[in-house]
Amino acid sequence: MLVSLPEQLESSIEAALRDLPPSQWMKAARSISRRYRVRRNGTASSLVQGTSEALGYAALILPAAYAQLYGAMMAVHARIPQWQPRSMLDIGSGPGTALWAAVEQWPLLQTLTAWEREAAFIHLGRRFATTSGKQTLCATRWEHVIIGKHLPAHFPMYDLVVFGHVLNELPETVRQEVVEMAWKHCSGVLLIVEPGTSTTFPVVKTMREHLRSLAAFTLAPCVHDNECPLVNDWCHFPQRLKRPRFQRQAKNASAGWEESKFSYVAMGRFPPERTAWGRLIHQPSVRKGFVELTISSQDGLVQPRVLKRDRAMYRESLLYEWGDVIAMPRFSQEKR
Repeated sequence: MLVSLPEQLESSIEAALRDLPPSQWMKAARSISRRYRVRRNGTASSLVQGTSEALGYAALILPAAYAQLYGAMMAVHARIPQWQPRSMLDIGSGPGTALWAAVEQWPLLQTLTAWEREAAFIHLGRRFATTSGKQTLCATRWEHVIIGKHLPAHFPMYDLVVFGHVLNELPETVRQEVVEMAWKHCSGVLLIVEPGTSTTFPVVKTMREHLRSLAAFTLAPCVHDNECPLVNDWCHFPQRLKRPRFQRQAKNASAGWEESKFSYVAMGRFPPERTAWGRLIHQPSVRKGFVELTISSQDGLVQPRVLKRDRAMYRESLLYEWGDVIAMPRFSQEKR
């Protein structure tokens, strides 16, 4: 599936970028790109500071982050299709990327709260929201919050709580405390989304294990509540994004689309509505005479080989895509 930014958001970013000479926001985007690729341990300064860097982020990073968040939310919706949240807390909201993805996925959302520490992001997020035409977005409650330092003394329960590209920016000693605090104020689903790299996946994996210890149910991507079976590997998924013009300009890229990879976990106060046996966690590997699949399943990590001579199953296997859910076991199971 090819995901595009909502038309109003794309137009609003284009309008905001016209406030600065292209050379200025493109320079900021390149600087952010360099910082973004460096492993961050929570002790570094903020990724973004000031208006020009906030706009550089909106041009370069926001579209990919939107695709990742939207892809994760689609996967959650597929496991619990009847669930419709009414309230949402976005922790470390940036310019509100997750808010836009959430109202697209769950249009019955009524109240949105965004916690963000950078004033430039809050200003930009409010500006974008006013152009949305959606009253829920326009009425977002923006709060200046420094995670791990200055948290609101009292705040309500939320149906949906989201950490989007946040936990890998926090000191390791703070992550568990913040996630546990968020879980205490979550009445439905807690969603963690990070870039799909070998350095961020351990953060997601560790937080899943901690939430499991707090009696949370795994909704996605895992189809089980067992310990993660991966060793010397990481779980991540692609979401294809239609690149807006300004992102192509920021990246000096000619291709009209990209695959934005992400790691995520969704934990709930309730089990999934739809059961499943497994999920493909890598692209199917087509070899001479067979297709090899890597599946995280209720039976552990399995790698079935579907032989070409099994024509019906072989043709079906060629249609599988990375991230697909498999409802029931259909293969001879070879555990890894």
